[in-house]
Amino acid sequence: MKSFNVRFAVLILIAFTLGCSEFLIVGILNDLALEFSKPVSTIGLLVTIFAFVYAICTPLITMLISKFKYYHAMIVLLLIYILGNILSATSINYSMLVISRVITAAVSGSLISIALTYGNAISTPQKRPVVIAWIFSGFSIATVVGVPVGTYISTISSWHIAFWVIIALSTVTLTLAILSLPQDLKSAPSKNGSNQLAIFKDKRIIIGLLIPVFVASATHVFNTFMAPIFTRLIDFNNMELSFILFIIGVISIISSQLAAVVATHGGLKLFPYILTAEIILFMLMPFSYHNSVFSVGVILTFELVTGLLGASITVHFFDVAEESYPQSMVLAASFNPVFFNLGISIGSATGSLIVSNLGLTSIGFGSTIYAVISLIAVIILNKILNTHKKA
Repeated sequence: MKSFNVRFAVLILIAFTLGCSEFLIVGILNDLALEFSKPVSTIGLLVTIFAFVYAICTPLITMLISKFKYYHAMIVLLLIYILGNILSATSINYSMLVISRVITAAVSGSLISIALTYGNAISTPQKRPVVIAWIFSGFSIATVVGVPVGTYISTISSWHIAFWVIIALSTVTLTLAILSLPQDLKSAPSKNGSNQLAIFKDKRIIIGLLIPVFVASATHVFNTFMAPIFTRLIDFNNMELSFILFIIGVISIISSQLAAVVATHGGLKLFPYILTAEIILFMLMPFSYHNSVFSVGVILTFELVTGLLGASITVHFFDVAEESYPQSMVLAASFNPVFFNLGISIGSATGSLIVSNLGLTSIGFGSTIYAVISLIAVIILNKILNTHKKA
């Protein structure tokens, strides 16, 4: 149970479990709107709330748990995570569901940060991009299996049952983590929390943080309302939606693995080209909905492109922390998921405003604005890194 491969698999399973709970809402948006008699734009705010709480709580909890062994912190956080999902499964009104999502979101970011730190610790420098990419693939696998299956269960039975399945999976994940993960891993000594926060003074970090924020903002203006876009604009039924979500999940896994290649061969230097392609796809979206084949092609290509970014920016944060701020390794591990979720919050809130005021067809234009900002941030960061190397 304590070989590299087993531990590696458990870390991926942790990410998969977290992804199932976080992204399930997207697949059951229509069902929740029907049961609670709320507009889709209001239910979409569940994504915003989750991401906002995730972004706020993760760095605070991450700094707190730095005083403890990661093994013990992970067990406690997984127990709280399971409790949050139990509240989701038993929610009888919208307010109760919001509270449950707040609890789940509060610990999810710290859990993935610990998983990434474990991955960094158990792998060699050469394997690190691949290990990190595979951990992020856990989220992609969740979109392949967890979200479509959850959507299917919600369609034939109830969204409450979908959450109970996640609870069972979380319990299995907790058991495997207890049996396999190293128990002695702890952060480098730090006299106080401010030492950890010193990393935020580095321009390589400050500009780097803008990238996951605005990449996620661009992505989730669209992704939050993927279900109603497919069912209302492209005219798919719920069963066809489940199949499309499955295909998107497969593409996300492929994209996550390609992200390791990007991280190993070029990394941030390739980001301007990737983001330019993403901008073009966003601009095409509003004109694609009249043709189901064309629109699905644009969306699937977009999902492939957007997944190429995660591993490189995470490796960047680890590199800066290892070089200059070793006491901030777990905090650095949290940067991509934290600021990506901050971006999800911004993007989903923007999407809600666009849907409420302009309609679903205008979502692509909102995504384009955020993608352009992320492109500018990447260009600036690459210039900073080139200057740092010459110094």
